[in-house]
Amino acid sequence: MDNDYLFYQGRIREAQRLRNEALGQILADGWHGAKRLVARIARAVVDHLLGPSYSQPR
Repeated sequence: MDNDYLFYQGRIREAQRLRNEALGQILADGWHGAKRLVARIARAVVDHLLGPSYSQPR
């Protein structure tokens, strides 16, 4: 095989690996942020319905 072909194939695979790693990190960060947002909304609803003295400490 041509050495240039092998070189570029390696570069393409590395770029794909880095892309997949970055996408995985973005998904993990988004999931973590979504969980925090849901917890904040739940606390706000409890505070609104029962009053601030009934909510759990943050």
